Amino acid sequence: MTIVILATFIAGVFASTSASQVLNVFVTNFPKTHVGQDPASLVTLRCQHSIDILFELFCWRSHSDGTIQQNFTVPVGTVLVVTDVSWRIAGGREYAGNSTIFTIELRQHLLNQRSLVFVSYQVVDVDGVAFKDEHLTTGFVVSPGATLMSNGDLVMLYGYLVNTG
Repeated sequence: MTIVILATFIAGVFASTSASQVLNVFVTNFPKTHVGQDPASLVTLRCQHSIDILFELFCWRSHSDGTIQQNFTVPVGTVLVVTDVSWRIAGGREYAGNSTIFTIELRQHLLNQRSLVFVSYQVVDVDGVAFKDEHLTTGFVVSPGATLMSNGDLVMLYGYLVNTG
């Protein structure tokens, strides 16, 4: 009896789904990452302060083949969705045991406006360093023309590019 029911169920599933529909499921889901994005859209940025402007971040993009793109900017026609942030502030041993605040802001050059998009807290260790790896629930978006600003001396940003057009 069990074999008859199981055979009927399996036959019904395959009879109701054409082979091309099954194939489409595998083809459309194959090239996605754990965040549901095409691997080519993933972005890893290593950012440090600009020499010229206080708190402005200068970022290098690391590509999957090991090459580095200096002075990364968000390409026109896309936005950068940041999903994870790793940061470090080295303030000195005199700050050990104290809390420190890490921030990321976006600055719009034309309007000279700044908007706070990320805040984190951490206790400074005995060597005077605070660091943290954060996995964001919703992330934040960086548009072309926006400048990243931060008080951290090393910032790693992980995310993906999305076409807006």
